[in-house]
Amino acid sequence: MAANSLAEKQKVIHFIQQVPYSDEDKAAWIKTLEEGEVNEELLNELHTALMAVPGEKFLSDWMRAKFSTDLAGIIRQWRLKNARRQFKHGR
Repeated sequence: MAANSLAEKQKVIHFIQQVPYSDEDKAAWIKTLEEGEVNEELLNELHTALMAVPGEKFLSDWMRAKFSTDLAGIIRQWRLKNARRQFKHGR
């Protein structure tokens, strides 16, 4: 299970490094991930910050859409993994 958590963190860190967030925000989020786990609060914060990034910081309008889609996939995977952990078999 720890390997999945590490892979999940690496996906989020890779995403953070690709998006044109401010350097201070990137450093704070990466530090948070190194100290703890991926959580819904962090993922929502990433999404809010992504939508707040001015359009001219992206190479094109398509890049914003790509990053938004990538983050939605990361969030969806994280939610499914957490739901699967809480599911208990009745046998």
